[in-house]
Amino acid sequence: MRQRKFYFLFFILCAIFNSTTAMGESSTKDQPIFIEIRKDPSNLPRTPHPNCEINAIYQYGILHLQFAYDMGEVEISVINETTGEMWQQTEDTTFGSALITTSTDVGNYYITIVTDDGSCYTGGFSL
Repeated sequence: MRQRKFYFLFFILCAIFNSTTAMGESSTKDQPIFIEIRKDPSNLPRTPHPNCEINAIYQYGILHLQFAYDMGEVEISVINETTGEMWQQTEDTTFGSALITTSTDVGNYYITIVTDDGSCYTGGFSL
């Protein structure tokens, strides 16, 4: 329950921070992008948590990931399909969140998250 309150507070603070920093010239790169990350349908029966969600927000070149429960160690890949740039890192989801520094370059970004048990989650966004 505390973790859900933390997530709710985190998203509220992001929204407040964004509204207070939008006083100057604004562009779509400065606005938070809420990203839907879903489980790959080919891997659905592999986990005991079928309704698991991973929430993500992209803002200012940083991808903020929030995990609904401890998935153990995950491999995270982010690819800008337009430029070919790629970012990869391994994160421990014990604390429920992860940050990945990417780019602010225009493009179509594709996110892949693979858990220890082989479950695959995907999502994407465009700048």
